[in-house]
Amino acid sequence: MLLLNFFKIIFLLVGDFGGFILGLGTAIFIRYGFVFNGSLWRQSCYYFIPVFLIWLLIFFIFRLYELIYLANRKEFFERMAKISLINIISAVIYFYSVSFEYYRPSLVLVLTVFFSLLFVFLWRIIANKLLGLKKIKVVLKSIHPRAEELKQIIEKNPQLGYEINEGLNEDEKTIVIIDELDSEADTPYCRHLPLEEFYELICQKVSLDLISLNWFNEARQTNRIYYEVIKNVSDRIFGFLFFLVTLPLWPVIAFLIKIDSSGEIIYRSQRIGRNKKPFSIYKFRTMVEGANKIGPAWTEENDTRITRMGKFLRKTHLDELPQVLNIIKGDISFVGPRPEEEALTKLYEKEIPYYEYRFLMKPGVVGWAQINYPQSASLEDARKKYEYDLYYLKYRNLIFDFIIALKAWRIPLEIPTH
Repeated sequence: MLLLNFFKIIFLLVGDFGGFILGLGTAIFIRYGFVFNGSLWRQSCYYFIPVFLIWLLIFFIFRLYELIYLANRKEFFERMAKISLINIISAVIYFYSVSFEYYRPSLVLVLTVFFSLLFVFLWRIIANKLLGLKKIKVVLKSIHPRAEELKQIIEKNPQLGYEINEGLNEDEKTIVIIDELDSEADTPYCRHLPLEEFYELICQKVSLDLISLNWFNEARQTNRIYYEVIKNVSDRIFGFLFFLVTLPLWPVIAFLIKIDSSGEIIYRSQRIGRNKKPFSIYKFRTMVEGANKIGPAWTEENDTRITRMGKFLRKTHLDELPQVLNIIKGDISFVGPRPEEEALTKLYEKEIPYYEYRFLMKPGVVGWAQINYPQSASLEDARKKYEYDLYYLKYRNLIFDFIIALKAWRIPLEIPTH
């Protein structure tokens, strides 16, 4: 099924790129007429293909290759419109500040942007329909509440390519979703999957209601020695480079914090890291001095403790720049579950099942939970984010880390995902 989803993503990507090329061809046709000029076409492709690759990357960052978000509904087209605006801005920046000075395709650029996005809009409407034509039959034998949740997700998202069946049919291949302890064997026309495995496939998170200690034993048995070594070395190398690149910003931010409110410039907070090792995390201060004594441990919406400069730093995530020092020291990684404060950690260990297994991983600046779920403001939010952290625990690898790092770029823009 993972391979099938991969081919679906390639199908969408090739269609998007084809829409961009068709848009460029249409623009050249309108601008220069019927006469085909091979040299003009090659020159246009030379300059526009890098833009198209940037557009595809932006599509990837903003979830346009995640099947769960691609149903032909209002939310999808609103997201497409917002992302198209980002694509337009990126094209203008490329041609008027990055590209060669003697090539300014003003009219061709305008026409290419218009027709490319028009063709891609039309392509996505058709493609989302096509993705749901050939459906895999699914029989839910489990009576667990998560099975009902999966049923609703499948029925609302035909582009996923699944269809709920009430019973088996030997004339067509079927997936039967069973409870973990069910021992039914696969047959030539029927594949049995544990409910927890199918839930992870569809939702890309782990349900705390479905797992047991055996789940963690299997997750821990995976040999990741080379992954850990490469990740630790790359963290320190890129951390040091990132520190050098961003260093000019530090005195500017420090000055603005100081004139905005009294208190320390760098805020130090005790966090719990891998194997429950405590460490101090560094951030630019965004709250009034002594904020932890006049409010809850987590930040609430419209929190009055946040300073004027703090709002800007949090919005742009510049407050997290000093964490690069923690990366260089080895306290945290670029990618991993966010480290929690000691007080919150003790609360979560009491209230959230299996929370102690979170400390099997080194924490990070950005994690799978951060790019899939909004900031925690309650115990229930923390529980839901932990389900994404467990998914990362099970499937973490260098490619997954790279994907998370790429998708983290959408966080400051906060385009809704639900």
